[in-house]
Amino acid sequence: MGQPRLNLKNVAGLLVDRDAFTRGLVAQMLRGFGIEKLMIAGTGEEAKTMIAGNCPDICFVEGALEDMSTADFIGWIRRQTSQALRFMPVIVLTGYTQLRLIAAARDGGAHIVVRKPISPQTLFDRINWVARVSRPFLETPSYIGPDRRFHSIDPPDQKWK
Repeated sequence: MGQPRLNLKNVAGLLVDRDAFTRGLVAQMLRGFGIEKLMIAGTGEEAKTMIAGNCPDICFVEGALEDMSTADFIGWIRRQTSQALRFMPVIVLTGYTQLRLIAAARDGGAHIVVRKPISPQTLFDRINWVARVSRPFLETPSYIGPDRRFHSIDPPDQKWK
């Protein structure tokens, strides 16, 4: 079976990471996948400003931002009036794998949390997974985001990293 194909040429991305080296590395991977329109921010506030004039199709955010919690940033996205922005897939990339931080990102409305360091193959597989696996979007008084109950759906590579 061949590698999955996914045309990302017309996809606009947002990358938010506090570390300049990591921003450059992940941005290079995303551009290698074909994402040509990529907004890059170092803080949550900078990302909010960028989003104001542009609505990305997908967001990659560090699990520990300097100026706000990642859950607060994702929650801000989920409360926007723009439907495209509210439903935007959010992939959290983090080196901090404590259960409380992963749970906070998930409970904030992230689609998936991926552990760093991340390989290009793993990143592509997670983008592919988010693009191809439809999950219901829930809106309750305490939660806005994709349905967190997806235990029976495995990632394309069968690895939970």
